[in-house]
Amino acid sequence: MRILPALAQVHLLVTQVFMKKKRELKTLSLGSEPDTPEVPLLREFISAHRGIEADLTTFQMLRSCTAQQNAAIDEIAIGGKFCRSRLEEGLSWDDESGPHVYPDIMVADYSLLTRKGERVRSVHESPVVLPSCPSPDDEDAFAEMFHGFRQILRALRDIRVFGHIIHLYDPTPVELELVSGNKNLLFLHNPTLVSLEELLEHTSDLIIQSETIPFVDDLMDRFQVRTLILSDASEPALMDVLPYVDTDHLKVAGYGVGPEEEYWKKVKESAIIFV
Repeated sequence: MRILPALAQVHLLVTQVFMKKKRELKTLSLGSEPDTPEVPLLREFISAHRGIEADLTTFQMLRSCTAQQNAAIDEIAIGGKFCRSRLEEGLSWDDESGPHVYPDIMVADYSLLTRKGERVRSVHESPVVLPSCPSPDDEDAFAEMFHGFRQILRALRDIRVFGHIIHLYDPTPVELELVSGNKNLLFLHNPTLVSLEELLEHTSDLIIQSETIPFVDDLMDRFQVRTLILSDASEPALMDVLPYVDTDHLKVAGYGVGPEEEYWKKVKESAIIFV
């Protein structure tokens, strides 16, 4: 007699699950921080890419792209902190002559990814991380430095990179204005409500993490958000944001740190929900 209520509850739960519709949200990469590759992998890379100029950074970029492709990430993006040396080589400031812009190395890297027809975004840190970047207090020099940065981004789009992820750390309103653009997705690290408000003055695409979900209600009420992008999403976190956005305008994102093959597969799996 005691078993029947339990069976009835199980039947009810099963019925509820089957009544819900399966949704597979779009997945998006915010870049990565790859682990150190094993020597055999490097040997394979050298063997497969004889005749091209490449180094460990190039290898890591190609490796990250393959991992995202294998996991069927919908919007692939290549780059991250490990590419900071590329930005240092491509952009610098001189007090006498202004910004020095050398996009050739980055263009060569991304050409390897796009020449096979792969649709990718490039991933960069804001130029403020560069040792030579002028202070925001020097508004003219600061703006010139970011003009040089935009020249690099244009050079990448010329070789069919279709957009860019820009990582920002405690940005000033001026920095947000200079780095914003139709082709740029802006990812704030350790955001506050104030910094997210300032961000939404320049874009309608909002990237958040689970800890900033409490801000969503206020932000969605006051700003026009076109796409809500949740990084490292758990199922409860996705359920928390669903009242604020239609599933067609909700994406799941990730920034791969360490071994990427398993990480991106988990990101893809986390994008499957039942609503």
